[in-house]
Amino acid sequence: MARRGRGSALVSSIWVVTAATAFPSPPAALVSTVSTPVPPRSTKLQPGVFRGGGGGGDVCLRASVLPDRDTGSEQDVETPLVRVSAAFDQSGHAEIGFGQDGSARDGTGAGVGGDASASEEALRIYWKQRQKHIDKSRRNNKAMTDPDFLRKRTQSLLRVTDVDGDDFDLSSSNSSPGGLKADKKTFDWLINAWAFSSEDSAAENALELLRRMEALRDMGHGGIAPDVKTYTKVINALARAGREDGGARAEELLCYMRGDEGAAHGLRPNTRTYTYAIDAHARSHSAKAPFAAQRLIEEMESLRSKGDPDVWPTARAWNSVIQAWAQWRGEEMAWGRVGSGAERAEACLAIMEEWADATGNEATRPNSYNYNSVISALANSQEEGAAARAENILQRMEDLYRETGDEDVKPRTATYNAIIDVWAKSGEFDAADRAELLLGHMMELYENEDIVEAKPNVRSFNSVLNAWAKSGHPMAPQRALDVLSRMEDLDASGELSVSPDATSFATTINAYARSRTFGKAQNAYEIFLHMKELYDMTGKQFLRPNNVVYNSVLNACAFSVGDLEEQSRSIEIANAMLVDINGSPYAKPDQVTYGTYLKVVNNQIPFGESRDRVVETIFRRCARDGMVGEMVMKQMREMGKEEVYENLAGRTFWGDARLADLPSSWTCNVIEGKKRRRWRQFRR
Repeated sequence: MARRGRGSALVSSIWVVTAATAFPSPPAALVSTVSTPVPPRSTKLQPGVFRGGGGGGDVCLRASVLPDRDTGSEQDVETPLVRVSAAFDQSGHAEIGFGQDGSARDGTGAGVGGDASASEEALRIYWKQRQKHIDKSRRNNKAMTDPDFLRKRTQSLLRVTDVDGDDFDLSSSNSSPGGLKADKKTFDWLINAWAFSSEDSAAENALELLRRMEALRDMGHGGIAPDVKTYTKVINALARAGREDGGARAEELLCYMRGDEGAAHGLRPNTRTYTYAIDAHARSHSAKAPFAAQRLIEEMESLRSKGDPDVWPTARAWNSVIQAWAQWRGEEMAWGRVGSGAERAEACLAIMEEWADATGNEATRPNSYNYNSVISALANSQEEGAAARAENILQRMEDLYRETGDEDVKPRTATYNAIIDVWAKSGEFDAADRAELLLGHMMELYENEDIVEAKPNVRSFNSVLNAWAKSGHPMAPQRALDVLSRMEDLDASGELSVSPDATSFATTINAYARSRTFGKAQNAYEIFLHMKELYDMTGKQFLRPNNVVYNSVLNACAFSVGDLEEQSRSIEIANAMLVDINGSPYAKPDQVTYGTYLKVVNNQIPFGESRDRVVETIFRRCARDGMVGEMVMKQMREMGKEEVYENLAGRTFWGDARLADLPSSWTCNVIEGKKRRRWRQFRR
């Protein structure tokens, strides 16, 4: 089957529409090409991109398994975008095709009635915009993001539907005293709301609501019986909760739906049900998760091959399998760990291509999200050669796009940024050069070939800065400074909107801090002053100096090398930074600030009473601010003065200094972990 480019006109192809409804006498010449009928009152355009239901001779198409490009979420809502009246045979089958101009035609080649002129691109755009509207509505619906409201509503609904309770009432009004309708729609709404609530108890609340629906169904209240959508929403709640047992519990529900009891209640798992079950495994972080996810995607393919009209593997489902493998760190053997999650994730791409070619199911062909997920897996693997393998994937994407024009595999800025990040993390000797070459490639594609999807952004430049900061190259500070200057020049000229942000400046300062450059404290300080000046002039929030920037300058001071004059200047700058951050309205010293300043004292100030007084002053201020963390205690021990440490910390110099043994007021504001600290600093 020919691949379809999203940016081009619809290629000529025949889509099969099935409608199990009674129709007037159809032409006998029209023969069905669908071997497996779908459930009553449903239509399906194979291979499964558009589905829908309609009555009479009209077919109302709807998107069912079309993930939104930005969110990856899916929606299943009817749309009147395409309505066609076609001839059906006795079994309710008909062929509807779309020509090059997007017009609909039946199996005989004749045009069909109704407004049926709609290309795939039009449908995709429609559904992308509709999904964004749904996501926006969900964000703006405060009820769905208010845990207290959801909790009260859930308790009210459970109370009014408790068969043993005094308030049980499923009369014709079917509503609780508070105006809450005790019907299936309310149950489904609450389950879905819990799924997107991010609450720790979300999955349990969704499961409790499901159990109540099952109980009412078994008592004969069929109007509140859970259906496939209900079970799918609960599985989604389990997936989004990220619980360790989420995959196992999701698969329990899936097995129930597939079993005899589930079949008796009309519960047929569909593509989305399986996809969310795979999500639940992928987010469980279990060592067995990738194997379970792989098994489920293979089961989906098996069901598709046997003619199940509701289940087929998709690139969206495969992406969760890839993410599950990306987290896998191999199997523990007697001689060490064996296996590579990144390698398994990479192998998924080949399987997807093989399935698409062998079965004609284009929904399983890799898209840019799949490629990006594998690239991310390689970036986090830190395996030897990971960066080169990631760049090979990028080359594959570029080649596919040039050959086919398929927008689904077109590399975008995020893809290029991910490859640059892989090089930055690789530690290879030429990593920074390779990262900067790739940035140049992005600029060339954008400027010379007018490929806006490759347009570099601030993150592109920041990733190159990070590569230079980590490179250990003797020219790293100057090369980083050149990149920073280029960002300012491009932004000032209007050629590219890449104004440096706090991360840009902090990373350039780190390039100096990690180098052996003479005068690096002064250089770092000058970059800081330039950043502060820009912030004062423009008031742009992304230029506001934060703890990361202050701590980076202090780190440059701590590791300055040179003569006595260089040491003295480093101490002066460190003192200036400490005074500045204490008086700053948008940054305050944290445990890294105090720990790094103590490192400056340890490295730059000679032993003596003066040094001891500085240490005592800083430690007492740190304790007062509740910022005595692991780094501060480590620096105190490295000072080497037993009596100073013991007097201030209240512990013996050679004892096991545990934060839990210190007064809680000393440690109450400590946030351990680099990622958590950065999350806080950059979101103030």
